[in-house]
Amino acid sequence: MTKQPPAPAASLRARMIADMPARNLGPASPTSRLRACKRFASWLGRSLETVSPDDVKHFQQHLIESGTSICTAAKP
Repeated sequence: MTKQPPAPAASLRARMIADMPARNLGPASPTSRLRACKRFASWLGRSLETVSPDDVKHFQQHLIESGTSICTAAKP
């Protein structure tokens, strides 16, 4: 039996988690950042592997229009 490569979302998540210690983030950062990415992917309706700068801009605008704080809007 051959081993299949990880799904793109799992690979992206693993890369994010691996990069966090190098950024000297607080202990709650991984959870909050992954939650924000999950919310962004849900709003986007497709994989985060396909995100464009315009997608990020539109999501930030959506957060602002919906009354979400600027701190949350800055980290989709």
